[in-house]
Amino acid sequence: MVAVEFWGGLGVIGGSKIMIEDGGHRVLLDIGLDIPSGRDPFRRPVLLRPGRELSDRLRMGVAPRIPGLFDPDALTAAALGPVRGPAPAGGAAGSGWPALAAALAEPAGETAVFVSHPHIDHVGLAGFLREEVAVHAHTDAVDLLDALSATGQGLTHGDPAWRRLTDGQRTRVGPIEVECVAVDHDVPGASGYLVRTSAGVLAFTGDIRFHGHHPERSWGFVERAAECQVLVTEGTTLGWDPGARPRDETDVRRDFTELVERTPGLVLLSCYPRDLERVSTFLGIAAAAGRTVLWTEQTAALLRLLGVAEVLSSADVPASELHAAPGSYVVAPDPDDLASLLDLPVGDGYPAPVFVHANGEPLGPFEPRWEPFTDWLSALGIPLRQIGCSGHASQDHLHLMLERMRPSTVFPIHTTAPLRLHPPTGTARVVAEYAARYDFAGRAR
Repeated sequence: MVAVEFWGGLGVIGGSKIMIEDGGHRVLLDIGLDIPSGRDPFRRPVLLRPGRELSDRLRMGVAPRIPGLFDPDALTAAALGPVRGPAPAGGAAGSGWPALAAALAEPAGETAVFVSHPHIDHVGLAGFLREEVAVHAHTDAVDLLDALSATGQGLTHGDPAWRRLTDGQRTRVGPIEVECVAVDHDVPGASGYLVRTSAGVLAFTGDIRFHGHHPERSWGFVERAAECQVLVTEGTTLGWDPGARPRDETDVRRDFTELVERTPGLVLLSCYPRDLERVSTFLGIAAAAGRTVLWTEQTAALLRLLGVAEVLSSADVPASELHAAPGSYVVAPDPDDLASLLDLPVGDGYPAPVFVHANGEPLGPFEPRWEPFTDWLSALGIPLRQIGCSGHASQDHLHLMLERMRPSTVFPIHTTAPLRLHPPTGTARVVAEYAARYDFAGRAR
């Protein structure tokens, strides 16, 4: 029997992990970290203990207890103690961590992991995988992950031996065939997957949008996945209040152009550096307005490795030049060093500045860093303008996608509101439970 299990992304945004098993062979789609928020035991100010990042999460029930998946060395790096939550799949309950670690270290059938894109909530646990587990991702995603590692921003426990994929490439895992299909998101190498099994085809969107740089990629995925037996789709925006027309990259470009042209003083910027197309667009807009963009040294190093031209950091321009002509610069400060704002040419005696937030860090009001961030801007008299657009499909686009694909069964994940996804006639919607096994008709086994 072909079985589907969900080990993350249920009732939350992020943390996707979908296991498909066929004939003793396993394919895991994404291996993301849960984003600490709400009642998560590892939300700030809790710090992970070095060397126990995986074992502590497993003991607290916030990492998937899947036998045969994780590096045994990472499992043994823990002391004796209690374990919260149920026993692992296929494992017996025992007394504390040693029994759990032993159950998880047991070998399992051939397993391969396919990462949809290089965001921490989809790839964050990849560094802990067993050496024999093949780990695949689109080649552009691997380039970004390699650059992150080279600049001190890599995965905890190191990178796996990535196996690079290209759009349309098919990979066999026993009787299962997995096809990589490029989609549009806000990061290079974003992919969905078509998983062909003995029970039919399962399509996985990864994170997808239809209003970004390359909507044709996402609509191409929809065409290739039409009439699949199972669709596993992200539904991030289902939990948001539907409002006016969703913003797109045209809106972002227009607003950034207006702000860099009309702001007399310094423009501060929070922009997601992994969105290389937006970074390049912003650099061009700033240059056309006679401004130079200054990044943090770490971000500048990352962008240079990824081939972005003419990148400068704040260390490349003397502070005296910045203070003499703040209207000639855009500065992207370190979001974790708010005190550095005191060293910038803002406040009394300087022309009016603005802080432009374009989907960078801190990400938004749901993040613990957001309130201190806005408090500092208010105290320094720096107005905040939010001009970003979502990396996720709108509610309307999600429903249009379903109408075009018409799967037999749809599992909405990566959302706080899965019941807001209304499938067309003939499609069964199933809200999955954690670690439960389902067949392709959506029946729990």
